[in-house]
Amino acid sequence: MTHPTYGVAGLEARTHPTIAACTVIALASLLGSPGVAFAQAFVPAAGEGSVTIAYQNLHARGHLDLNGDRMTGESGHDPTQTHAIVVEAEFGLSRGIAVTVSLPYIRSTYGGSAPHLVAGVGPIQEWDDGTYHGTFQDFHIGARYNITTRPFAVTSFADVVIPSHHYPSTAHAAAGKDLRAYVVGVAAGGFLDSILPRLFFQAHVSYARVQDVLDIHPNRSHLDTEAGYFITPRLALRFLESYQVTHHGIDLISFATPMTEGVVHDHPEIPVVGVYRRNHDRLQRSNYLTLGGGVGFALTDSLEVFANAVNMVWGENVHPLRGITVGVSTQFRTRHSTGSVN
Repeated sequence: MTHPTYGVAGLEARTHPTIAACTVIALASLLGSPGVAFAQAFVPAAGEGSVTIAYQNLHARGHLDLNGDRMTGESGHDPTQTHAIVVEAEFGLSRGIAVTVSLPYIRSTYGGSAPHLVAGVGPIQEWDDGTYHGTFQDFHIGARYNITTRPFAVTSFADVVIPSHHYPSTAHAAAGKDLRAYVVGVAAGGFLDSILPRLFFQAHVSYARVQDVLDIHPNRSHLDTEAGYFITPRLALRFLESYQVTHHGIDLISFATPMTEGVVHDHPEIPVVGVYRRNHDRLQRSNYLTLGGGVGFALTDSLEVFANAVNMVWGENVHPLRGITVGVSTQFRTRHSTGSVN
């Protein structure tokens, strides 16, 4: 993202969904899949690209029920701590078309006294035994097509989420949901010099069709927005927002017993027993709103460092969370570069 007076190519409105993904934003066991940035409206020129490496420190305490209230007892206060490393690469194939791929490594621990049990009644799930466990999570592979650049950039995108392997998905500290997903959406962004010079924005709306579990599709919609301001040509501040609504799944009532108490959304006739309870982490109808802020600084025209912090301000059927992300993004150009950026 560049500005005729303020900004360099390396300072591209990087944000975190949650993160998700979260992407806690960045953990599928809490919210959704990790990601360094939501799909951007700005597409690199053909033959050019970027590589981003980010570290995420994420903390969740307790659970919120179907009404957004904190659950009673240990379930309302038990902590989960997560550290993640996310690597993302992007490359422009031709004018207006780019591809992206990312893969996070998750390392997490559960610190409460009410761990998930195998089959709900057996021994403690390995990932909830109070020690750190780590593994790779899901591949995110996507393509973007820039529709127009005036008066603002508008870009459509399609992504596929593929688990890197079958990992534990039924624990407080699980690495993710171990579910495939297909995502489509559109992003828009640009500068708002007519309102305030150096002001920019991005907005992103998407719909994800998620692999079914027990004939339930926890499909979800996302709205992510960002507003930023260039203080200097190399330094920008950003306000971040991420909203998710899950259209189907299990609404959580409590964890007062060894097994989850809940109801299937819009299908009260389906009893949440046995295998449904054991898969509540994968099927919970997670809705949330997170707000945060960030800063980005371009060290050179091709190298940027950034930091973001987010906090959940509202949620249903989720772990309330907060997290920080720090990272570096470098841009590169091949000998086939066309030399222009959308």
